[in-house]
Amino acid sequence: MTVRYYWGRPKDVIRWYLRGTLYLSAQSKKAYIEKTGADSGNLPRLLNLLENLDKIFDTIDTDSIAVLCLRYVELLSIAETTKRTGLSAYQITAKTGKVMKKAKEIIAKA
Repeated sequence: MTVRYYWGRPKDVIRWYLRGTLYLSAQSKKAYIEKTGADSGNLPRLLNLLENLDKIFDTIDTDSIAVLCLRYVELLSIAETTKRTGLSAYQITAKTGKVMKKAKEIIAKA
């Protein structure tokens, strides 16, 4: 029996959700900068992260990315995340740390 997902494979759903969120954020910042003449701030790093998002997904497992999204998109504490996922605090820290380390490496190159 094949496994079917209504919205697509979890890894792809998360990838496209993050891509959309980063894109909207970048467009909003770009419009603000053009309108006000403000300094570009972190826009170049955001665009670099958006451009290299696939590198993160190709090297990190889906569970780590999903836990990161749950933790940071919903602004949950580690204690709340352990309740929702059943993972230990150490597992959550390790999983989110892997993704953040890879993202920081990409951002640092910008």
